[in-house]
Amino acid sequence: MSPNLNITPMDTQEVFSLIDNLVFDHTGKHLDTLQLGILKNVFDGQKYAKIAEKYNCSEGHARDKAYELWRILSEVLGEELNKSTVRSAIERLIVSNSINNLGNKSVKIDQVTFCHNPSNDREIENYHIYKTENNVIKAKLETVPKLIGLGLTIEQIAQALDLDIQLILDSLKPE
Repeated sequence: MSPNLNITPMDTQEVFSLIDNLVFDHTGKHLDTLQLGILKNVFDGQKYAKIAEKYNCSEGHARDKAYELWRILSEVLGEELNKSTVRSAIERLIVSNSINNLGNKSVKIDQVTFCHNPSNDREIENYHIYKTENNVIKAKLETVPKLIGLGLTIEQIAQALDLDIQLILDSLKPE
């Protein structure tokens, strides 16, 4: 069975800060306190009535603000979102952001070689493709512990990173 850990408070803050920054970049406005509260609480599985109680407003007002929030996030993230789909969209955003951040740092070209021998060109090209692919896989595997810490299951991570489950499990074993 796969571990399914909860997001730690610090990680939660980073995730919602990222979302708020994306909204600001898109709209020029930050999420307000109620919108951020709705997002955090829906992410944790809370009902609108409970959120309204927490933020001292009516359930109808919380629903209206949520509807507005789903519309904004749909535009920002480029997919139709609602209360039922926002958690998976945020998880994909986390994975995408992690891959982009690590991928840019991990893949590097060690040496550029110019050859005039056409038979060597294919071998060199294959070697560089192989080396780059290995670096990308390594970068993806380095994100696995953080993604587990963010609450993703091994299956979700494997699907999002396009990796074999066994490869992920093997990477988690102590050396």
